[in-house]
Amino acid sequence: MTETSTSYRSQLAASLLVGIEVLVLDADTRVHAGIEQLLSEAQLHVTCVATADEALSEVARQFFSVVLVDIDTPVPANGINTIRAIHQASPTSMIIAMTPRRSYDDAVDAVRAGAIDLILKAPESVAYLKERVLDAAGRSVGKREVDSVLTDVRGVHEEFLQRFMETERRAIDLADKAAGKDPARAVQLDELRVLVIDEVDEMFNGLTEAAPKGYAFVHATSGGEGLDRISSGTFHYAMVAEDVSDLPAKTVARTIRNQHPDTVVLTFLGPADNGRVELVEMAGTRSLISPFNDVTLMVDRLDQLAEAWRVKARERRYTQAFRERHYDFLRRYVELKTKIERAINEGPG
Repeated sequence: MTETSTSYRSQLAASLLVGIEVLVLDADTRVHAGIEQLLSEAQLHVTCVATADEALSEVARQFFSVVLVDIDTPVPANGINTIRAIHQASPTSMIIAMTPRRSYDDAVDAVRAGAIDLILKAPESVAYLKERVLDAAGRSVGKREVDSVLTDVRGVHEEFLQRFMETERRAIDLADKAAGKDPARAVQLDELRVLVIDEVDEMFNGLTEAAPKGYAFVHATSGGEGLDRISSGTFHYAMVAEDVSDLPAKTVARTIRNQHPDTVVLTFLGPADNGRVELVEMAGTRSLISPFNDVTLMVDRLDQLAEAWRVKARERRYTQAFRERHYDFLRRYVELKTKIERAINEGPG
């Protein structure tokens, strides 16, 4: 490499680091002055503080590409905890520990806490300190640029999959139309089967008496019986009373949801003045009826529930078809997504 090209690369690197923020934590104001002068020559912005609380406050207020931490501030080895806290608060900040003594244990502790290096506070280390700070600042800039690109890639990655799946949905619907089928009625539901798990029969009787044609209700008087029934039959919905006494209602609901993913699970309390009906989802529950003080409120929602099940069934049909047609693509998609997430989430080494 020629001297001219080396000089150009050095100038380019220096231009990228202009205005980079550096935080210095050290109880000695003479260290502040020395480091500020040293790094200001490289056009880095230096902020100096004397306590760990001040350092954490600064990190919370703004981003620092590089943080220098004296491991003996405020007392010997206490800076290790500060390094750990800064690393947790700002994973992409490059942390360099400083020490007045040579210690292998201190070096190991500092790196484990999140520092990328431990530098001896001595006159002969000044040049090395400046070199490491500039290198760390460059790594921080590069890491943030890479993270920005990876975040954009992740967004495009997700959008592409959604558009691809939507195109496949339209293709399936067109195939149904070509075959003389109505895509909206592709999932036939002649009878909506509902399992009611409740120790009393008020809910079951009310639904059975008031429900329109096309619904079949099965009663289980305990959580255990309900799990037995759903294992031996097909149900579109399972309604679990919150006050069943043999098993926790949440356990029954989660068991059904996990073992029978095609069954939509509801929990209910009442009918009563404080009654409610909730939909059990992956991340928790969602209110459907509140207050639930009359069985007719549930009867009035049956047609909506039937249509909701048809919509979910159509989505399952689309998803299953997509998986069957594009299994290898989905496998590589998941692998790439995992790599992107890992690259974004991993802190600097």
